[in-house]
Amino acid sequence: MKMKGFKKFESLTRTRKIKQGGIRKKIFLSLLTLILIIVGGIFFVVERNNRAIILTEAKKRAISNALYLAALSKSSLLMYDYTKLEQNVDEVVKETNVIYAIILDRNGRVVAHSRRDDLIGEKLTDPVSKKSISTRTILIQEILEPELKQNIWDVSYPIYIQNERWGTIRIGFSKIDLEREIQQNVKNLIIITLIAIIIAIFAASFLSNRITIPLLKLSEAALQVSDGKHGGKIAVKTGDEIEILAKSFNKMVEDLEKNQKAREKLIEELRKSNIQLKNEINMRKQLEEEIIKMERLRALGQMSGGIAHDFKNILGGILGHTQLLMNEVSDQKILKSLKIIEKAAIDGAETVRRIQEFSRIRQDRNKFTSLDINVIIKDSIEFTITKWKSEAQLRGIHIDIIEDYEDNLYVRGEETGLREVFTNLIINAVDAMPHGGKIVIKTEKNNNNALISISDSGIGMSEETKKRIFDPFFTTKGVRGNGLGLSICYGIIMRHNGSIEVESSEGIGTVFRITLPLSEAHETGGTVSAITQNLPPSRILVIDDDPVILSLINDVLEQSGCSVTTIKEGKRGIEILREKDFDLLLLDLGLEDISGWDVIEQIQKIKKDLKIILITGWGGQISEEHVKKFGIHSVISKPFRINELKERILESLCS
Repeated sequence: MKMKGFKKFESLTRTRKIKQGGIRKKIFLSLLTLILIIVGGIFFVVERNNRAIILTEAKKRAISNALYLAALSKSSLLMYDYTKLEQNVDEVVKETNVIYAIILDRNGRVVAHSRRDDLIGEKLTDPVSKKSISTRTILIQEILEPELKQNIWDVSYPIYIQNERWGTIRIGFSKIDLEREIQQNVKNLIIITLIAIIIAIFAASFLSNRITIPLLKLSEAALQVSDGKHGGKIAVKTGDEIEILAKSFNKMVEDLEKNQKAREKLIEELRKSNIQLKNEINMRKQLEEEIIKMERLRALGQMSGGIAHDFKNILGGILGHTQLLMNEVSDQKILKSLKIIEKAAIDGAETVRRIQEFSRIRQDRNKFTSLDINVIIKDSIEFTITKWKSEAQLRGIHIDIIEDYEDNLYVRGEETGLREVFTNLIINAVDAMPHGGKIVIKTEKNNNNALISISDSGIGMSEETKKRIFDPFFTTKGVRGNGLGLSICYGIIMRHNGSIEVESSEGIGTVFRITLPLSEAHETGGTVSAITQNLPPSRILVIDDDPVILSLINDVLEQSGCSVTTIKEGKRGIEILREKDFDLLLLDLGLEDISGWDVIEQIQKIKKDLKIILITGWGGQISEEHVKKFGIHSVISKPFRINELKERILESLCS
């Protein structure tokens, strides 16, 4: 009796320990510590990144102001126009956070100062000025401004004209706003962190209770069984090992009860076992489905890793087969859809190329063709229909587009670039009308130019916004914009020898006016004639590791009457060239087994006179030196148009 009482007392003692929170406390503290470490690490990383981003952007703005002042002042330095230089520094100091602006001549003497006219003509000898005068590149020095008693950036930029130094620009840039912004970010992060900690405490408490309460139930039930009381089942639904343990415990209780019951109880137990088996089968099926899903996701991840490499090949396949279908389809509805696909593929490739080369000054007028400006605008309206119609209807507003075109307005230019301009302007007009309104698009002839105006009845712009509307990275849309749209539009119009102007009044609306030179004649039927025209009978070898591109080129050339051999491996292509004669080789650079350049070197040893056309996704990066060095006749960038491919082949065969 004493031993039995002692065991009962010992069991009750263990239960009390669980109730007092022994294991629950450990689990709670462990979870809370882990969460706090993660939250603290996130706080540290985010704060450091935010600080770095703010400082980097501020330096960019400071350097931009210095470059702007340098651009304004070059001609004035050459002409010794000190009055203009004074006006320039006065204009620059109006910019946000600019404290002072100084222009030094080639001898280091002050020729313009925004704050101290008494220093005009003086040569500054302080250490900061000496470094500014001696630097050959942009120099940023952090100094203490004595009058304002604050740390600032002194940005220096040397002005060179024909490799001769004519002066130095100095800009004083205040850091007070930056420090305030950094402090505000830290405060916000602290608040977020405190909220996260509070949530973590509740989460840790909830999880610890979720784990320990089922254990407490099991302990109490075990004490009842030890006392000979076969009570009800333990209701534990945690979905983990504790639930399995509870089920096992319930099973044990059931087994004890079975020994005291008749045959009917055994039959009932068999039924329960069948139910349990069915549940396990269902659980196994669910597990198998989850494994299949994970495998699909893993395969998708591996596939997406190669998308960037194959992007241009994919666009090439889409574009080429679309153009082939356009030549075979007579249904106008299908043909219209195919044209939209074709333009979208071309625009996709051109947009990637244009963003990559945004900082370059490019004059691709040799690729310009005569275009119907009205057709391009209509395409842009069609491209943006979801923006100004479908999305507007979802927001409960109504936007009308009124079109007024003058017929036979042809300009010479790049179709995808101009379409991007009008698409951007239409989208901006829609964004400027949050409560709906109308967009009026009008084209007309003005002397030897085509005049296009796009006006909206939106919120309009301030004078300050109008001055900076075409500046890169300037945006009024906050996080919804990147500030590149209108600056890209401006660059495209400039490359077309045109002009773009804006008129706007706050609360009334905005008008963009674009002027483009008219072309002398309209070129028609270029794409279709190139696709349908046969090439002279010739033997052509194609080496490319992309089966879609190989299939496309094979179909195009065979339809044109050529004998085509397609190969995926560069080494195999070299072997075939040793065995057979060909009139032309179409070669990709990025082969799986050997570089395209190595293939060309081997071919030049075998058949030096063989004409070679490169078809590659790196077409825009191949220099003229490489083309001449390797004896390449022509380079075609992926994705390519079928008419472009056939024109280049025809040029090579006839040369």
